[in-house]
Amino acid sequence: MAKDKTNKTTESDPITKAILEDDISGDPTDKSDEDIEKELVSEYLEKTSRKRAIETLESDIETIRQGYREIWHSGIDGLDDLLSGGFHPKRLVFLGAISSLGKTSLALQIADNVAESGRDVLIFSLEMDSDELLAKSISRETYLLSCGLSDKEKYRLTTQEILSGQIGNPGSDKRKLYEEALEKTTKLNDHLFYYIGENDVDVDTIGAVVELHRKARQQSPFVIVDYLQILRPTEDAVSRRLDKRLLTDDDVTKLKVLARDHNIPVLVISAFNRESYLTPVTMTSFRESSGIEYSSDVLIGLQYTNMDYKYRYYTDDNGKRKKSPESKKDHEQRVRELFDKMDKSDRRPIELKVLKNRVGKKGSVFLDFVAPYSVYEETGTDKQYPRDFISVVPGEGNPFVKKSENEEDLGEKSVIIDGEEVIIGEER
Repeated sequence: MAKDKTNKTTESDPITKAILEDDISGDPTDKSDEDIEKELVSEYLEKTSRKRAIETLESDIETIRQGYREIWHSGIDGLDDLLSGGFHPKRLVFLGAISSLGKTSLALQIADNVAESGRDVLIFSLEMDSDELLAKSISRETYLLSCGLSDKEKYRLTTQEILSGQIGNPGSDKRKLYEEALEKTTKLNDHLFYYIGENDVDVDTIGAVVELHRKARQQSPFVIVDYLQILRPTEDAVSRRLDKRLLTDDDVTKLKVLARDHNIPVLVISAFNRESYLTPVTMTSFRESSGIEYSSDVLIGLQYTNMDYKYRYYTDDNGKRKKSPESKKDHEQRVRELFDKMDKSDRRPIELKVLKNRVGKKGSVFLDFVAPYSVYEETGTDKQYPRDFISVVPGEGNPFVKKSENEEDLGEKSVIIDGEEVIIGEER
């Protein structure tokens, strides 16, 4: 029977099986082997046609030239500049940092900016409930609405004050500012959607919900997933008995397919493990999954400003100019002191690093994270990057590490750098 033959054909051929399941019209068990083969050949030629690829590229280029291609602006000028205008369709973007650096706050600020532009945003929140998400947005608005207005600044409401109901008495200035912020946030209701997870959200769920949203709203949304590490494994992945690392790789691959198939950007928040707490943010900070590094289109990391390794200039015995990074021990001590300082500060200088960008620039944007009000303010780009910091990781094979440990013995010699005399060992 045809059914037996079809099953036999696909048992050892997953590609053929996938094509049969997705693309062969009708029930393949009712078709002859010859008909199935013809459809498979036709489908193969359609899927692999370079002519079709060129036609698609030309169509996309014309769409861009006519100004119709969608770009989702983040609202942060420096970030949009690095991303060639903002978030682009079909892009899988990861936003990573250690805990407490405001990953969710930044993602929500981007979401509100996108929604304010009239585009739909669908947030899958697997950790925070809707009250927490709304409180962050309202708190940010009380801050923004009162900036530069001394008579209003004292009435700003923190996220915690809103969650605890401390919004002022009716008619008070504090309540009026709250109501003004709430009204502005309410205007985003038509374009901002929350899907609150209860330990029941996997990537397949996300795909199904995105499809429902597209049918209900007649547009595909900008998708935010908060966050990767607490997604439930898909049933398919569990059935294959994948280990934790491969489970994450599987999720990343499926999220990439989601972005591609729906022609949308997907922004995924990712937490770093404890090993990354005292080191500068690099691509290896996402090492929990090799899939993140290879499948992502954009990698964004957050860190406190000045977490990169310092280096000092010196001259060697032959009079050659050299630079030497601080030792790992000195760096970790300095970073611990920086963490202690930031824990006590409401305004925390943050460096946003675009570590990978398939079709745009890499670089840094400097921000202030005003933690009580869940707001990020832009302060500059990598043109203002401090000269005494460099992204290097000391260790085996680094020619400067050993020299830096003996730096105090170099003596009071000087070298001319960019027309300026610098004492050896002096921080730049």
